[in-house]
Amino acid sequence: MKKIILSCLLIFVVLITGCASQKSVSMQVPEPDYWPTAGWQSSTPEAQGMDSNLLAKMLEEINTNETSIHSVLVIRNGYLVTEAYFQPYTRDTKIHIQSVTKSVIGMLAGKAISDGYIKNEDSKLVDFYQNRIFENPSRKKNSIQLKHLLSMSSGLDCQEFSSGPSMEQTSGWVQFMLDRPMTAAPGKVFGYCNGNAHLLSSILEKSTGMSAREYASQELFQPLGIIDVNEADWRGDPQQITIGGYGLHLKPIDMTKLAFLYLHNGQWEDQQILPPLWVADSTTQHIQKEDGSGYGYLWTVYPEDGHYAALGLGGQQIHIYPSKNLLVIVTASLESFAEAPEIEKMLHEYILPTIQSDRLLAENSKGYARLQAALETAANPVRLVASLPATALDISGSTYAFGENPLGWEELELVFERGAKIAQLHLNDYRAREIGLDNIYRLSTGEPLGELLLRGRWADDQTFLIDYPYPANGNPILGELGETQFLFKFTGDNLNVTIEQLVFGGEPIVFEGTR
Repeated sequence: MKKIILSCLLIFVVLITGCASQKSVSMQVPEPDYWPTAGWQSSTPEAQGMDSNLLAKMLEEINTNETSIHSVLVIRNGYLVTEAYFQPYTRDTKIHIQSVTKSVIGMLAGKAISDGYIKNEDSKLVDFYQNRIFENPSRKKNSIQLKHLLSMSSGLDCQEFSSGPSMEQTSGWVQFMLDRPMTAAPGKVFGYCNGNAHLLSSILEKSTGMSAREYASQELFQPLGIIDVNEADWRGDPQQITIGGYGLHLKPIDMTKLAFLYLHNGQWEDQQILPPLWVADSTTQHIQKEDGSGYGYLWTVYPEDGHYAALGLGGQQIHIYPSKNLLVIVTASLESFAEAPEIEKMLHEYILPTIQSDRLLAENSKGYARLQAALETAANPVRLVASLPATALDISGSTYAFGENPLGWEELELVFERGAKIAQLHLNDYRAREIGLDNIYRLSTGEPLGELLLRGRWADDQTFLIDYPYPANGNPILGELGETQFLFKFTGDNLNVTIEQLVFGGEPIVFEGTR
């Protein structure tokens, strides 16, 4: 009876939203065969109407081109048909999901409203800060509602990736946002801004008496079987308010559960965690983005093809196709912003075309074996060790000393041996760390650097590159942000060091040393 009532309610919600000027791209999907609280069940692609060969071809292309994809998970009809991890990433690796964090904040806002902590999305921003004094007061600012924060249309002067002042450069992020001048009336112009989501995190804390992370752990993560999100996985601002615009670290397999919750309109097992109406509102285009796609409540909406997505910097993405009962989760470190062309190609040339039927396809043992081989290559890539240039043997064992630099490097030594699959890195007075020279990252541990995964190669006779994949919460001497590449250029007795953040971009760190 309860399932019948929920289904009827969802039909009613879809009808209501369908009568509005914009229609939600969420829809009713069949009740799953099981709920993946304790884990996903796997299936061959053919058992879910998909072609193994196309999925295999996609992975083969990623392997061949060494595209910076870290994981690809494809779920159809509630079954995991592809779970690919590219070395050194594994099922247990937590990823900084970047702005996908915003979609989680949106879920929590809907939960807080349904729990009675917040009246509704029409609530005024200023009502939550009645004892605060704002700079740049105006009628427009007084009219900002939560729905404007949720749809990135608050009108506050806060465009990300601009040359203006940054929230993160201040000691009071919430006050910075409340003080911002208005550039447009609320609800009129899309303006991507981490501060909008951060204000929502602050409001959640004020309303629930818990940080957004604590509220998420209790009311969202635990019911879904996501049980190990600690403070280090989702940190706070200088006032310890959970960062709303980014910062959450999750395993890709946990991201699939958040997607499955939305696919099933907020239902999980016998519990309605989020109201169906909230899911429908979240996935309705409330405003148009600059690229022509729509934006709901912290979800990007594509009305043309009936799907919606959570998009994060560098290629952290959740794609939900309700009409196809399909979920696609990708993590990556691509040199692009949220809308990554590499992932668009994966979706439109491989994953979507692989759906050939809503019914069981004939068994395809060769295609499935090809897919399994591609998965194995992703997890364990193989490359012959290149011959060392003369420079490698010349500088091997030499100590290079540095002057003052942003990372506090004092001395560096690299050790190479002919035919070896690894090199060694000695930094300052810390113990040696291994660098894979055969396309395989090597893991080494030891304080104060903790766990390090390093892979290296000679780009030319004088230039050695080291890849450093995921300092999840920063490393005091190797960098604070995502995937990093270290470039060492040797010229005589001089060493030029260039350090680049591959995802975040920005100006590289450059300094010099001598031996």
